[in-house]
Amino acid sequence: MRFIQRFIVLAVVCAAAHSAYAQDAQWFEARSKNFLLLTDASAAKARQVLTDFEARVAAFESAFGPLPLRQFPIEVFVFKKSEDFIEAVPRTVSPASSPPTAVSPASPVLPDSIDKSAYLVKGPDRIFVVARDKSPSDISNDVGHALGHVFFERLVYWRPFWLAEGAAEVFRKAGRDPDGKRVSQSEGFNVRDLLTIVPSAGYQDSAPPGIFRLQAYRLLRLLLDEQAPALRAYLESKRMQDGEKTALELHDLDAWTERLFGYIEPRVPLPAVNADIRVDAADPAALAIRRGDLLLATGRTSEAARWYNGENPAARAARAILTRFNRTEGEALRALDRVSREIPEHGLAQFHFGSIETKTPADIALQAAALERAVKLLPLMGRAHAELARVYTLSGKPEAALPLLDKALELEPEFADRFYELRAEAFLALRRFDEALQAIRVAANLPHADRPAVEAYGRKVTAVARRIEDIRREAEGQRLEQLRAEVEAKAAEREPPKPPAPPPPPPRTGQISYQIEASTRVEVTDAVYPEYPDALVQKGRSGRITLQLTVGADGRVSQAAVVSSQITELNAAAVAAAKKWLFKPAAVSGRAAPVSLRLVFQFSAQ
Repeated sequence: MRFIQRFIVLAVVCAAAHSAYAQDAQWFEARSKNFLLLTDASAAKARQVLTDFEARVAAFESAFGPLPLRQFPIEVFVFKKSEDFIEAVPRTVSPASSPPTAVSPASPVLPDSIDKSAYLVKGPDRIFVVARDKSPSDISNDVGHALGHVFFERLVYWRPFWLAEGAAEVFRKAGRDPDGKRVSQSEGFNVRDLLTIVPSAGYQDSAPPGIFRLQAYRLLRLLLDEQAPALRAYLESKRMQDGEKTALELHDLDAWTERLFGYIEPRVPLPAVNADIRVDAADPAALAIRRGDLLLATGRTSEAARWYNGENPAARAARAILTRFNRTEGEALRALDRVSREIPEHGLAQFHFGSIETKTPADIALQAAALERAVKLLPLMGRAHAELARVYTLSGKPEAALPLLDKALELEPEFADRFYELRAEAFLALRRFDEALQAIRVAANLPHADRPAVEAYGRKVTAVARRIEDIRREAEGQRLEQLRAEVEAKAAEREPPKPPAPPPPPPRTGQISYQIEASTRVEVTDAVYPEYPDALVQKGRSGRITLQLTVGADGRVSQAAVVSSQITELNAAAVAAAKKWLFKPAAVSGRAAPVSLRLVFQFSAQ
């Protein structure tokens, strides 16, 4: 039964999504300094919510100083229809301070898992608030803590846990009745512990507030009231590269602990502000794209695509940007390249095209041109400056990357971990290894969105250290090779090299011939030659060996002796060979008779 109920709810959601295209309801668009609100409730509701939000921003700035301007206001959707709200909340309701940032698939949200009237969603390029049609107080109570984190991240690189939690509560609790809960020393934390506690691996910022958050807020209020200059100096130090280890200057922490446990919260009224809120009827085409962008931020790429079906330039650019999250890298590169050239005035199309990581030189050159347009169109978007710096480093211009990264840190300190990672890459390209290693270590130590990001940055430190070692080893090898070449060149100047040795003579071949000296005519029937060793041939040992032979009446050699020899090493071989010769028996008076003759072997090495 429960499954059937959930199926019916999902069917209602899908039907509502399809009916929304008709845009039958009257939608209003309200703008203020920090927010853009879209609602189908009423113009009055739009003004009320933005007035409340801007008053909270004013209270926040009163405590911490002015906030840097944003390139894009935070976009707030207030849905009158419950089914529209359900469709737009994150697929998995996660901690509001670290919601899905792109398009990872997740399970659908069902109504019984939604326990708030508003959620914060971080999209790939903007921040959204999705809310029911509730009172401004209800909306800010549910999303105010998450918004407080978003604004506090604009102020500092380093965010101690207690300070981040307390600052987020400053935004949420402004104008609310104070919390009168008394915290005993047995259940609470002393100030020394408060200042050093870090969040656990399973900590969820969206969970109901506990003792730590309550005490962090109260300690911060005490400091704002009594140690404002010291707190401001502390905050300033947290926006410096070496600010991780700076400590808050508080004397006698035990006394501060006593005061904290006895502290009674005052009511901090919302300041009266002239929010300069402008409310108009929403443009249907622009509204459709913004609703698609909200769905993209929650991971619903298929649903988002249905809102991008217009033929105006903004819809074409939105469809191209969508390919970055639901198509292959190659498809996204081609789609965004085309749109970035056809619609050069669309800053986000330029940014998203330039942000795709590729190693192809031709694509990198196109990305550089797109990002150069992006930083002009989106001058307050630090990420555009940082991506241009990344592309410049890949293009062999790391010296041009560093000023861009400085600007990115100034504009959007909330992305300092990514910017310091890119700074390390630029320093590596410049062979400034110590600074590269320092930058990647800062990137790893800065706050990150979640535990996987923490682990990933740890691996990046190891990878950069290994690359530095490889580059140094290669450079050392090149330096040694250069030194060797220089030494050889100087030696050649002092003692010219000897001419090369003449080529070796071609190998010799040995030949043996013979000659017979006899008083009567003799005929050889079988001649056996002695061995002529190659060693003697290659040495050029040539000459004659003359043998005296006695040939019997049977034609066989009965005796053989050396008469003279020019190659004595072959005497024995010549005698042995001669004894194997056969002759046709000589005839004397018609009868076979022995004969004496001389056999001359001629050994020739050629």
